[in-house]
Order: sequence, then C-alpha cells, then structure tokens
Amino acid sequence: MSEVTMRFNKTDLRELIEIHDIQRDVGNNRSISIDHAPRIGVNIQQQTIDAKYIKVDFSIWSEDRNTLKHKLAGIFNVDGPKELTFSDEPDKYYLAMVIDDISMQEASGRRSNGSIKFIIPDGVAHSSAYKRFDSDKNATSEAGKMVFDLTNNGTENAFPIVKVKHNAENGYIGLVNQNGTLEIGNREEADTEPSQKSEILLDFRGEKITNGLASAAKNQAITNDRTEYIVGTAEMINLWERPHVRLKDLRGETKLHNYATSLTWAIPNDSTGSTGSLNDYFWWRQVFWSEANNQYGFIKVTVSDEAGQFLYGVETFKRSLGSECEFNFLASDGQGGYRILKRWNFDGTTTGDINPFSVAKGWSDLKRNDGKVQVFYQGSYSTFIIPEIEGKKSVKIHITIGAYRDNPIVSHMYLDELYYRKDFVPTTNDIPNRFPIGSNVLINSEDDTVYIDGIAKANEIVDGSQWLSIPPGKSKLELYFSSFIKKQPTVTIEFEERWL
Repeated sequence: MSEVTMRFNKTDLRELIEIHDIQRDVGNNRSISIDHAPRIGVNIQQQTIDAKYIKVDFSIWSEDRNTLKHKLAGIFNVDGPKELTFSDEPDKYYLAMVIDDISMQEASGRRSNGSIKFIIPDGVAHSSAYKRFDSDKNATSEAGKMVFDLTNNGTENAFPIVKVKHNAENGYIGLVNQNGTLEIGNREEADTEPSQKSEILLDFRGEKITNGLASAAKNQAITNDRTEYIVGTAEMINLWERPHVRLKDLRGETKLHNYATSLTWAIPNDSTGSTGSLNDYFWWRQVFWSEANNQYGFIKVTVSDEAGQFLYGVETFKRSLGSECEFNFLASDGQGGYRILKRWNFDGTTTGDINPFSVAKGWSDLKRNDGKVQVFYQGSYSTFIIPEIEGKKSVKIHITIGAYRDNPIVSHMYLDELYYRKDFVPTTNDIPNRFPIGSNVLINSEDDTVYIDGIAKANEIVDGSQWLSIPPGKSKLELYFSSFIKKQPTVTIEFEERWL
C-alpha cells in the first residue's frame, strides 16, 4: 500500500512515513444489552454502536530515526479529535486521535516498522464536501409549505445546516421530517393586530452600504460629548471580499482634537407620514482591529432628537497604549451631558473569538422602546431604563469614525452594514415580526445553534423542538412559515454525509 498517503491535523505525512497497510473494519463494534425471554431466546434491551478504530502499519526511513520519531510524536500529540484523511478515500475524512502506544521495531539499515491505532470517537467517516439542496431547484411549494426532496448517500443520519433568507416578513419557521420537528419563532404570531407594524426605513446591508455613504449627510454628527474635530473624509474600501466605509486620512493639525468623519441619516417618515420614533431597532456590522499597541481611534453610533440633542448610543474606543479597547453604552443625563451606563473591555489587537469586532464578526444591535434600551454585546443582551430620554423621539442616526488626537490611527476601523427599523408604527395593521424582509436565519443541527442576522437567538427555539437529522437514502423535509407570509423565503440545506 505504499501508494496510499495520509494527512493528520492538516499535516501531510507522505514525506515522513511509508504506509504498508490500513485496517478499516466493516462498521463498528455493537454492544447489545439483553435479558432472557420467558421460554426461548432473549429480549434485546438496548443496542449501542461503539467508536470506530483504524490501524495503520507503516515504516520510517531516516539517517536520524529518533529525531523523526520525536517529530511524529509532536504531530500526533493533540488534545482532541482532528481531521484524518487517506488518499484512497479522497471524498471522506475522520475526526480521530491516536490511542495506545505507537510501538516501533528497528529493522535493518535505517528503517523502523511500527503501527498507529486511531480512535474515531463519533464513530463515522464524514464527506469532505457538503451536499447542497436549493429551494429553487430541489423543492416544491404546496398548501402553504415548502417540501424538499433530499438524498443522503451515507449510512448514518446527517445533520443539516438550513439557511433561510426572507423575501417577506415572517414570524415562524417549522421544519418537519420523519426524524423530528424543529420550530423557530411563534406559529400563532399575527400580522394583523390593529395599529402596529414594523417598517425598515434605512437598509444599507451588504453591497448597499455604498448607497448609505452616498445618501448620508457628511460631518454633521451629534455625539455624546461633541469633542470631535469632524472635518475628515469618508471613503469606500474593499477588503476580505466586502465593502467598508472608513476615515480616509489623518491630518496633521489634530494634536489637540479628535480628528473624525461622520455620516448622518435622518430617520425617514413612516408610511403614515409620522417623523421620528420612540421605538427603534437598528443593526450594524463594524470592524475594529488594531494591528499595533500604539494605535488609537474610535467608532461612535449615536442617536439624536428633534432638538439636536444626544439621546443614546455606543462607542468602540481605543484610547490607551496596549491592546485594551472599550465598548461603552452611553445615554443622555438630561442636562446636556452624558453618562456611561455600561463598559465592556476587549482585546482589539486580535482577530479571534476574544475580539467581538474582528473581521469575521462585528454584528451589533440596539433596540429602544421609549425609555428602555436593549444593547447587544458578545452574544448577550443588557437592558437599561433611561428616564432622561422618555418621550423624546429619535430623529437622526450618526456614525462617527475618528482618530485620538495625533496618535497613529487604528488600522481597521470600518462600517460594513447598517439597517434601521421603526417598530410599532401607528394606524396600520402590520406588527413587528421576528424575521423582516432581508433577514437571514441560520439553523445549524451540527452544533445545535440558531442565528438571526449573525446574532445567536437560542431563545427563539420553541420548547419541545428536536434538532433534525436526515436519514440515509431518499427522504422529504417540509418547511412551514407564518400564514400571512406574502412571498416564500429562499432556502438552502447543506449537510455532510456520514458512513459507519
């Protein structure tokens, strides 16, 4: 089997070992619990399928065999299952780790023979590529439901990832197949309660952020302290396959000022002609990533009232030498100033999970209902009661991106997306729905999570729901939506096939 090669944890071992034999048994060991039948035979109480094991016989050849052994030991020294692939199964991978000793026998010359035993705790092989089914090709619509015809060529249940992009308002998603039922939202959510609905009045998601830049009033922001020197220029930049808005440059006369640029949008009139709002929801995505400890800067997202006074908002700020950054929730003190109601700290020099505004993340939202404001940060919400803003309508939204005096500016401070929704619009029959037009819902049965527009929403799962699995062979998966939905969403289903 010298032509067969192996990769483990992204390391190609073809230059290190020569494979002679791979023992992959048929299926896995089964454990069966029984008790005796009253007269003949037995009763099966329970059957479980054990982990999978793979044994690889190999040899090494080296002028310094011990050094090579140490290198192999380092490669296989992992703290959990990692991806294992063989060249004779290019369409599959295993999640494996070494079990037992890797014993070696010294042969003639510079060759040593040995064997490795891998344990695959989840007991299956996974397909290297996800199988995909699209609603426009693989589904039919009938009697208020969408029906997918699925094919799982594996021998075990597969765990689907369902992506739903809404083309109309919706309050409920139900998924049903022969293995279970999963419900998101509220099946009874109405769309016809008197005098209430939601309206998206600003929508600059995705590529539409360029429209946001073009339509915004420049350098007219109202911030919490108004200490910024707002004379800069905002420009578009494309990185990581998406557009961003940034501060174009840092001028030299800003030693005593926070040089900045800003975008301001007046909240448009709703369908009744009413201006301003006491019930706001706006969502945005930003990047805040410093590549050096001596970089400084800030992004402010603020809301002002009819009198041109600051109401509430958040700021992402790096104001000190080091890696520490702040995410502050700010609100008016009712006397022309402001208060910091909550401060969170994070490491802004990283791009991993500890930076909530890394390239891969950055989603945030604010929701206001008169004097109550809800703030999202790092997967959870905090709610604040602010008497000073009660009865004062939100009229404008401001984004301010700036430097901290004449210090080097944070390398990546960008606004990527934003949309604004006004809730509880009077004199109409529509009400706020969980899933507005353009919203994206991700239902992931691989890790049992639900995300709405990039924000975790486990609380939207209906009690008693079961995470779905796709049985081997051909099967159907049905999706149900709110009865009032005007246009069905675009749905994609993906899953890895799995084999014993």
